[in-house]
Amino acid sequence: MSTTPAGQGGVARLNPIRLGYFAFFLGLGIYLPYFSPYLIEQGFAPDTVGAMLAMVMAAKLVAPPLLGWVVDHSGRVIVWLIATALVSAVLAVGLALLAGIDAGLVGWMVLLVAFGFFWQPLLSQLDVAALRLTGPAPERYPALRAWGSIGFIVASVGLGAMIDRIGLVAVPWLMAVALVALAGVLWRVPEPGVPRETGARPVSIRDRLREPAMLGFFAGSFLINLSHGVYYAFFSVHLADLGYSATAIGLLWALGVVAEIVLFFLLPGLRNRFAPLFLLLTAIGLMALRWLLIGYQADVLGWLLFAQLLHAASFGMTHAVGIWVIDHQFPGRAHARGQAILSAASYGGGAALGLYLAGLLWGRVEPDMAFAAMTLASLLAFALMLAARRVVRWSPGEREVA
Repeated sequence: MSTTPAGQGGVARLNPIRLGYFAFFLGLGIYLPYFSPYLIEQGFAPDTVGAMLAMVMAAKLVAPPLLGWVVDHSGRVIVWLIATALVSAVLAVGLALLAGIDAGLVGWMVLLVAFGFFWQPLLSQLDVAALRLTGPAPERYPALRAWGSIGFIVASVGLGAMIDRIGLVAVPWLMAVALVALAGVLWRVPEPGVPRETGARPVSIRDRLREPAMLGFFAGSFLINLSHGVYYAFFSVHLADLGYSATAIGLLWALGVVAEIVLFFLLPGLRNRFAPLFLLLTAIGLMALRWLLIGYQADVLGWLLFAQLLHAASFGMTHAVGIWVIDHQFPGRAHARGQAILSAASYGGGAALGLYLAGLLWGRVEPDMAFAAMTLASLLAFALMLAARRVVRWSPGEREVA
């Protein structure tokens, strides 16, 4: 692993981080469509599966801020990413081995929490590494992140067909392979320098978190990810119940990510043309529509295809704008912790509660009502982001006027 500071660097030193995103999302593209069916195959009921998936996500409440603190204080992000990826791979192998023994629910829960603790911080710190490597050109970030979407497609399509043939038993093993590949790729990534403070004095994370608008932004991010709960936990199960094959389900997951890739390459132009608040509110509105379509029209292929195209808005746009907001709000030595707090609040707390609620809803109400509940959460997120508009319009570490 090179430890030479990357500085602002050139495009060549960004190539390995692209492959890092590819490898991480290769594993995520296995986990999201197939891990809940894998747990159901182990004999767990849907409400238990929702709780189990929530435990994996709940680790994000603690793990990303902890790793962000370590990164900010050590000034090193790549070495910690490599170590975390390797431990995650070992724990994924443990999840594969549990299927062959009578570990009980407690055994599964303990290992899932441990896996989540090491796996969940990876993405937020990959984002930190990417933003540090791009230096004063954060508009390069979406093109780098798009490689993660490509990895997700390779997993959900290519590996979906493989799982059709060899069975769901392969799921945790394939996740472990992807994590080992991530560690290997990161070995080639140069250790980037820490961005300098742009304000008169260092950013106080405590003071920033006391600002009502900042808290509103984090609460809105929480609800954005909560609203994905039923989708991430039971979209594949819902489609299987409607008669779709595993290969078709993988293709439908991939379609959403293709739309996300297209969006990521369009984002630099959209960023220059439209205000971030407009982009974020538009994305949340389309997200609310998406859940209604999946809940009420999933048996109509045309509507389902359109709903999957809206993944570009519900995940791609909300994620990118959120990353940019935190990049502006938490510069310098607060950078890694700022991204980690967003990860904990949204992909941790929001996603965990969303998955838990999904488990409670699924089987107790019809699928359309479960997705309608996610639409309500989306509308609440819209209201919170509108109230927090001052933050979304950038602030203290501002490098540009948007």
